[in-house]
Formats: sequence, structure tokens, C-alpha cells
Amino acid sequence: MPGWQDFTGLNRGYVLELYDRFRQNPSSVDPATRALFERWTPPAEDLPDESAPLQKIVGAVTLAESIRRYGHLAAQLDPLGGRPVGDPSLRAETHSVSDDDLRKLPASLVGGPAAAGAATALEAIEALRRIYCSTTGYDYAHVFVPEERDWLRQAAELGRFRSPADPIDPVALLDRLTAVEAFERFLHRTFPGKTRFSIEGIDMLVPVLDEVIGEAAEAGIHSILIGMAHRGRLNVMAHVLNKPYQQILAEFKDPLSAKNFREDMAW
Repeated sequence: MPGWQDFTGLNRGYVLELYDRFRQNPSSVDPATRALFERWTPPAEDLPDESAPLQKIVGAVTLAESIRRYGHLAAQLDPLGGRPVGDPSLRAETHSVSDDDLRKLPASLVGGPAAAGAATALEAIEALRRIYCSTTGYDYAHVFVPEERDWLRQAAELGRFRSPADPIDPVALLDRLTAVEAFERFLHRTFPGKTRFSIEGIDMLVPVLDEVIGEAAEAGIHSILIGMAHRGRLNVMAHVLNKPYQQILAEFKDPLSAKNFREDMAW
């Protein structure tokens, strides 16, 4: 039989519920489960306080699972400070628990890495909120492969996708985006009607590629091959691959397709 550490979230809550029923009335569970509980008990820290009603235990477990599932709806993703839509299931009162109730319950009910360093369920819930309702949204409930879904949950809660410790330089980022926007507007004004695929809407692609390439270089990678769609390609060539402006403009003026090159785009 697996150990208690193999049960997390709703599964752990369900097993604890069965065990609580067994303690009150052994005949209330099926014979196989009763036989297991007669020789197998949860560690002391997992046993709920006798004063904690079962519904509070279930409430703590369902609150934790709701944060994991819907926390992205309360994440602060709008750079202009707009209020996220949120979801009623993210509120403790929806699950009939309060902060005082959560303080009396063990962090193990929440489970996962968020509970590892927590003394109570309240601390574990607060850790989950910092992960799922902060400035990054994690939405993996739609992933049907259990192993992939569990990997994403573990990665999120272990901080694999956490923002870098180094602060972002807003002036440098603005300079980069200004160059991207200015180049796009120049092409639009100078070559009206010319077939191209603007970077508008994905302007952050250039700064993101800057970061990816920089991290790759620090990791010892010496060669990078970029395969991408047409959208935003000119800006990437100009500002990431450092293709000279004059060469890009020359190809607009005298496209390679006019020289019998069979390509859908000159670039």
C-alpha cells in the first residue's frame, strides 16, 4: 500500500475522510478498506484536530484545488492595472472555511511543494495564492495526460517558471520596443501596400527572444537556429539577427522574386 505522502489534494482529503468514518464506525467502510485501516494509520501530523469538523477539512482541500485550477483567473496580468475577473471558488468562504479554521488544520491537506515549508493549511493556501494568483497565470487543467498535468503543477509550485531575480530594466525594454515600433511604422509608410506580415500585437517577441538567446549563451550554447512564421520576421531579422536595414529595404525595392527565386516571400 502506498504511503500517505503519495496522496495529495482531493485524494488525500478523501482518504482522510474514509479514515475519519472508520474511526467513528468501522463498519461504515468496505471490508478491504477496513482491513487496511486496522493496520495502517496516517502519521500524527495528518490526523485532524478532533475539534475540526470534517467539512472544514474538505473545505481546505477543495479550496486548494480551486486555487490550482482557477487561480489564473485572479492573476494580475494586465500591465495597465485592470482588475482580474477572479472566480467565487477562490474565496475561502465559498468552501465554508475561514482563516481561523485553516490555522487549525495541517498543511499536508493542501499537499504539494507549497505545503512543504508551511506549518498550517493557512500558510500553504497563502503560498498557493502567491504562485497561482500573482503576476503569472498557470492553466493546465485542460491537459488530459496525467503525467504531463502533474509535471506542470510541480514545475509551477517548485518555482521553475518564477520570474527572474534580476529586476527588469524598464528603460532598456522601452528602447527595444520603441525600435521595433519605429521600424514597423517606417515600413508601413515607405512601402504602402507591400506584402509583409507586421509584428503588431506580438511586439514583445523581440525582447523575449533577446532573453532566450542571452540565457542560452550563458548556458554554453554556441549556435541557434530560428524557424518562424512570416509574422514579425522582418523585425526579428533586423533587431535579433542584426540584418542591416539597408539590405532589408533593398529587398523591398528589388525583391528576389523578380530574379526568378521561387519563394512565397523575398525574406
